Amino acid sequence: MRNTEKRHSPESEIHSLQPRGFTLVELLVVILVLGVVLSFVIPKLGEIGEANLKRSARHLTGVIRFLKDDAQAKKAVYRLRFDIQGGHYWPEVLALTGSNTMEFRRYHTVMAGEDSLSGSTTFKDVRVAGHPEDPYILFTPDGWVERAAIHLRDGSNKDFTLWVNSLTGATELREGYEEER
Repeated sequence: MRNTEKRHSPESEIHSLQPRGFTLVELLVVILVLGVVLSFVIPKLGEIGEANLKRSARHLTGVIRFLKDDAQAKKAVYRLRFDIQGGHYWPEVLALTGSNTMEFRRYHTVMAGEDSLSGSTTFKDVRVAGHPEDPYILFTPDGWVERAAIHLRDGSNKDFTLWVNSLTGATELREGYEEER
């Protein structure tokens, strides 16, 4: 019978107890992999603010379309009011309050209610020709929507303009702060 046990010398046991470090090649590979990963991640960080801005613009577009369609369907007058400093917006409906008086009251449905901009997106201003100092957009029962420029700013201080078309209620998001043409 053969003895299959391995024999260890005292020197090999001492050598195996010493901690083994990383080689220069292993460290370079790790640094290279981290560099490649960061080269993909860092540009995406700037897009987070723009994603919030686009999310806000899409939601505003949906609310504008809903109010236009609802005004026509219910033969009612609506307006979309803006709180510029707070970053909030909400719909209002013109309601009869007395025998001969009407006033705008907050309107809340599943499709439209008080909401705010996403992330670090803010309103710079809302420009409507008929009432430049009062930020709201009017919707009438015949399908007309006030032409408006909603100026938004993303988290990296880039300005965007959300144009509202008065005939169709459609919106268009453009980069930069644009004034009425």
